[in-house]
Amino acid sequence: MDKTVNLKKLIRKKVLSKGGKIIGKIVQIRISPINLELEGILIKGKIIKKPMYIGRSYFSHLSQEAVILNIEVSVLIKDKQVINSKGKIIGRVKEVVRKGTRNDLKGVHVRSFFSRKFFIPVSEIEYVNKSIILKPKYNATKKYFWQKDK
Repeated sequence: MDKTVNLKKLIRKKVLSKGGKIIGKIVQIRISPINLELEGILIKGKIIKKPMYIGRSYFSHLSQEAVILNIEVSVLIKDKQVINSKGKIIGRVKEVVRKGTRNDLKGVHVRSFFSRKFFIPVSEIEYVNKSIILKPKYNATKKYFWQKDK
């Protein structure tokens, strides 16, 4: 019994990213009806408004206290600064667009300091960490406040 985890007690426990950031809390635990093995969890929290499924292959550690993932979840880049290759801050991430329900990015919607909103595809992103660094050849098309988004 000491080497097992009570799944019922995991509900409402924290889920942490690889870097230690709290992503949310467990709202459901999913088990395979065929082999009765843990398949994954559904989480929800301040960052993740809608329940998000995380498969067990993304678990690094599971205990009575929390689940620690072996990845950084892509939705955590919301509100990070976006910086061009010359070091100029061009805005903040306002929305993360994923490929379906996967952790892979399609791109990000960025809001500039002048309330201009634009989309940056993942192909134009060089590096993601505490901020998002764009590739040197990225050049946002000029858009003015009187122009509507397409």
